[in-house]
Amino acid sequence: MSNGVDVTTTDALAEITLSRPAIGVWLDAAHRNRLLEALAALDPRLPAVLVRAADRVMALHPDGGPDLPGPDDAAWPSLASLCLAVEQSAVPVFVLLEGMVSGAAAEIALAARARIATPGARIGFPAARLGLISGAGATQRLPQLVGAEHALRLLTSGRPVAAPEALVIGLVDQIVEGETAAEVLAAAQVWVQSQGPQTRAPQGLADGRAYLAAVKGLRATAAPGSLGMALADCAEAALLLPAEQGLAFEAAIAAERAALPQTAALAHLVRAERAAAQVPEPLRAVRVGPVLRPALVGASPQLSALALMTLARGLPVTVLERDRSRLVPVLQNIAARQEAAVQAGSLSPAQRDADWARLRAVSDPDDLARADLVVVAADTPVPLVPAAAPLLIMGRGELPKGAFRLVLSGRVAELGLPVHCPAGAAAQAQAFLRRIGQMVVLTGVQSPLGISGRLAGAGGAALRALLVSGVEPGAILSALTGFGLAAPALPKAEPGAGPRAMSAEEIISRWLAALANEGARMLAAGFAHAAGDVDLVAVHGLGLPSESGGPLHQADQRGLMILRRDLRLWGEEADVWKPVPALDALVSSGRGFSGAVR
Repeated sequence: MSNGVDVTTTDALAEITLSRPAIGVWLDAAHRNRLLEALAALDPRLPAVLVRAADRVMALHPDGGPDLPGPDDAAWPSLASLCLAVEQSAVPVFVLLEGMVSGAAAEIALAARARIATPGARIGFPAARLGLISGAGATQRLPQLVGAEHALRLLTSGRPVAAPEALVIGLVDQIVEGETAAEVLAAAQVWVQSQGPQTRAPQGLADGRAYLAAVKGLRATAAPGSLGMALADCAEAALLLPAEQGLAFEAAIAAERAALPQTAALAHLVRAERAAAQVPEPLRAVRVGPVLRPALVGASPQLSALALMTLARGLPVTVLERDRSRLVPVLQNIAARQEAAVQAGSLSPAQRDADWARLRAVSDPDDLARADLVVVAADTPVPLVPAAAPLLIMGRGELPKGAFRLVLSGRVAELGLPVHCPAGAAAQAQAFLRRIGQMVVLTGVQSPLGISGRLAGAGGAALRALLVSGVEPGAILSALTGFGLAAPALPKAEPGAGPRAMSAEEIISRWLAALANEGARMLAAGFAHAAGDVDLVAVHGLGLPSESGGPLHQADQRGLMILRRDLRLWGEEADVWKPVPALDALVSSGRGFSGAVR
């Protein structure tokens, strides 16, 4: 093993096995160079070389998340150079795809002569999550393989495609099966050896009219300057330009995208999401079983949403509400939302029926005796629950000893940890919320408002102050909509003495400054653990556009001295803009929010 690249050769076939390097990371510059050297050293008389992963996962991140930009990307050999070497190798390169195949490995797979996959393999191109084009050739090679329609769908969504679908659209050439890794490898070797010297012509360019129609369709819906528009331009280049010029065109567009401020904002959010997903040190050694029998107590829209998310993951759900007049609307709400999903095509009638069969409505608290996790809605009495079951309380009610405060907003679940945290219950609660699709943010103080409530309060106070000062409601709504809020709402406020003209830029600056000021207050108090947590809640909970990166990222980009100057000026109009003392400490130390708390 040569630190991440192992080469074995027989008369019939060479095999390159990629492993996680002892020094460095998966497919960094050093790892890429070792692979490039291994390809160059192959005997050109060999009929083929099969590339595979030792751990059967060809991704830096097992969940298929995007590879964040870094200075290593520009080091030699670049990923684009490696992919070109794979494509032009004197020995035809075949790639065995198992598990998750994402990012750099997916780019290498596109450059190979053919791709062999196991049934459970998933292939993804997640650069879209960062608003990026990788620049390694995917926008040129993928449309040529599968056509513009499928390629643009995969590149714009960033979601991985399963091997069976990949086979149908032409991304995968063969699926092999086996009970063990050795059997899978043997089947792949047999298929590679069965292939003749002729290279298959790419099928994606066969129907030029359909290809151009897909490009035109994306352009019709994409905003100017958006990733969608850039991908449409690159896909058109793949059809019209020679290969070398098409790759050069993609590289130029990729460089433009990498320099955009929204790219840094999206990368900040991905880093924050990964940091939030880390299990706290005290919980890492805890081994607990999964939640299998969750129970929801009370009647609220948020509880209905929790029930739907839990059912969608195949879990049974018990809903307890003693008042039948309150229970019936909860069940009706769940049924109506399921039916809407069926009509929209996101849920099949069979799935709906199976979900409904796992839903149990009860009115007797004794029916919670077997529950292994209990969530209690706001303004709902807390029933007696099993001692070992984690207890999550929503709303402002008092917390029983050992219970957790749960605050939901959008895709985010804020989990307040007690001072003396029961580690097993905390680990179970965190794992359950993630299993049902929530992004979990841990908070250090158990507040019924949560980060989301406090941010919303600060933002509302800022908008109220603008209204009182005479700024027209229409101007505020237009500014918020232009910034990217889908459905902004204004607080109630008495109108000011007279109309006050204010640009959309200043309205947004004042609103974001109020959010950043409150974020600084929460960080200083230990309520929020990291600036990234505040930004995650702002974006995925309150609906700020992802391209903004959140209020604290925006403040870091402008500079905290500028933020403090603006707050001091605007603080003469309303308390919401009076800068908190924590800002002085950050400015004095020369740190931004991203370095404040880790």
